[in-house]
Amino acid sequence: MVGGTSGSGVILLSLLMAAGLEGAGVIATDAVISVVTSVIKISVFGLAGVVTAQVLAFALLIGAIAIPGAFLAKAFVERLPVHIHTAILDLAVIAGGLVMISAAVRQLV
Repeated sequence: MVGGTSGSGVILLSLLMAAGLEGAGVIATDAVISVVTSVIKISVFGLAGVVTAQVLAFALLIGAIAIPGAFLAKAFVERLPVHIHTAILDLAVIAGGLVMISAAVRQLV
């Protein structure tokens, strides 16, 4: 439910990288954490009666589209030197942090 926001993903990436994970290890760990949290979210929202057939169909469509992208990303990362991949992740974390800061500043103004 927070996939369209920066924040949790940026924080998670920075924590994983600070723990010493690099390259495919960062992506794989992030993916496992995302799957587990998504299953928990779906269970909670399902028990609350919020997950309708339309919501489920939309989620399955997004998942079906995302799966080939994950395999393309895996192939891309395997060919990418670790230092370049780390630099890309660093830029993503910095950009996400800037988005979070700018959103907070806009809330104050």
